[in-house]
Amino acid sequence: MYKLVKNLQKIFLKLPLIVLYYFGVICGLLMYYFDRKKRVIAFKNIKMAFPEKSNKKLQVILRKSFINFSLSIIESFVAKKVFKFVEIYGIQNLKEAGILIGVHEGSWELYNWLLAHKIKYVMFANRQPNKNLDRFLNECREAEGINVCFSSKELIKYLKNNYFIAMAFDHGAERNAPLAIFFSQLIPTPRGAVYLAKKFNKKIYAGFGWRKTRFSHVLEIAQPINADCKIEETLAKLNSIFEKYLEKHPQEYLWFYKRFKRKKNRQILIINDGRIGHLKQSLAFVSILEESTDYKLTTQTIDIRYKNKYMRILADICAFFSSKFCIGCGRCLRFFLTEEVYNQITKLYADIVVSTGSLVAPINRIFSFSIGARSVSIFRPNIPLSKFDMTIIPQHDRISSANTVKIKGALFYPLNLEEKVKKCKIFFNLSNDKKIAVFLGGPIYDKDEFVENIKLFLQDIKKFSLEKNYKLLISTSRRTPKTVEDYTKKNLAKFLNTEVIVFANEQNYDFVFEGFVYFSDIVFVTAESISMISEIISFSKPCVCVFLEKLDSKHKIFLKSIENEVDFLDKPYNIGKINIKKSFLYEENKKNIKEAIGKIL
Repeated sequence: MYKLVKNLQKIFLKLPLIVLYYFGVICGLLMYYFDRKKRVIAFKNIKMAFPEKSNKKLQVILRKSFINFSLSIIESFVAKKVFKFVEIYGIQNLKEAGILIGVHEGSWELYNWLLAHKIKYVMFANRQPNKNLDRFLNECREAEGINVCFSSKELIKYLKNNYFIAMAFDHGAERNAPLAIFFSQLIPTPRGAVYLAKKFNKKIYAGFGWRKTRFSHVLEIAQPINADCKIEETLAKLNSIFEKYLEKHPQEYLWFYKRFKRKKNRQILIINDGRIGHLKQSLAFVSILEESTDYKLTTQTIDIRYKNKYMRILADICAFFSSKFCIGCGRCLRFFLTEEVYNQITKLYADIVVSTGSLVAPINRIFSFSIGARSVSIFRPNIPLSKFDMTIIPQHDRISSANTVKIKGALFYPLNLEEKVKKCKIFFNLSNDKKIAVFLGGPIYDKDEFVENIKLFLQDIKKFSLEKNYKLLISTSRRTPKTVEDYTKKNLAKFLNTEVIVFANEQNYDFVFEGFVYFSDIVFVTAESISMISEIISFSKPCVCVFLEKLDSKHKIFLKSIENEVDFLDKPYNIGKINIKKSFLYEENKKNIKEAIGKIL
């Protein structure tokens, strides 16, 4: 290896610069196209830094980044041949010895060579894993008069002798490194340079280089920074300086470098189909995620709209054929999303994408593949479960995959619970008496049977409330038949123990459900409403499921799975014999999900 690189250097020094340039371009392109691992990491990092840029622009930046990296490797072999093409801006800022810092950008070996011939300069370096390559690099540096040190003891010695010390600012963050914001990410940042500057009362100089044309460069030295404030504040200032440089010259950075690997935050994107129940379940998952990790989480939501119903079918087809090779693409989203939604989603970045329901599951899968994010789908999608990193599927759906977490019923997240409970109490002027909540749904198969039985049930609920001295909080749903609403008005509106009746088809308030459940000692709900039953028992409130018609096997499987969490009431509706149970279903579901969450963080 050593002889090979030495001979390669001899060849490079003899070749014309134009040949070296095009050789570097070709090598950079080959690396871009064939080193998929580096390309994937690089794309994720640059999308994280510049989410507002289109994927097409990001790919252009990445290609240039790989090309610049390849050219920089060549320049490290022929530094003495091309250093004359480097301009230094801000050299006048280096008035007194201090610490020069840079990040993995530009042609760092070339800049080291140049600075070593301008000022008293020493670079602090790590040994290369390959001993032969390490030997070659350090021989080249020493031959050109570049001082190199490999230990903190040597470094301090040079610092005391008024040398400028060059250090990488984005390398070697220790485990307990302080966190600093870099492109909106919470990144462990090495404090070595700032610590030395504070201890020895030295200034810090941030340097950044970029390629103008071919082998022509600019190296800019920023105004010096005094390390007289807290280390975290100084690190934030330095990160801000490099951010501004990279915003102007993003193609100069090694985006496949591991700086973002240990970040301490995660960005969550909820893809919503517009249904409040589905949004609550996505938020429930995020709340469980927050309890399961010490990462700082930020959540944003986007509402998805298709151009038309046929585009939904197309989305499922595209999602079926999507794969990890789609990273950096996502062009198919343009065909089936409205222009407004497409423009919004392409400017977003997320580490984890969450969706609930089959309607938006394909968008989740396609988009998360396109940005290299993890994907979580709640409820059964129309595409294979294996397409997602995690699926959360109710037991009654009777499907699963290796990545599936089975739950009973549905997840529930009470949005603005305290606010809604307060509104409900004030709006309806609720008393402090004991209460029963009754939620009436609608028929699925047999409307006549449903209506007939609900009349019997309501008669018995009146009797039960009088015997046990419970006030009634009653709410219908949008599925409740008009005949049931009329019967309820006639027989319960003026009933002695009726405190509130809400008819959803006439007046629907967003605080009714949470408020009624919160203030009730027992909650009765018609058995066909799987989501509402799940939400009630997630409050750990005693729940009674009322059978008003024959149900299909899906409902029966669901109710069977929660038989230890609720009580069932069937015709002839003898409420006095119910067995009140307290549910721990939500805690059980949460436990199962927590055990699987580590795979997606």
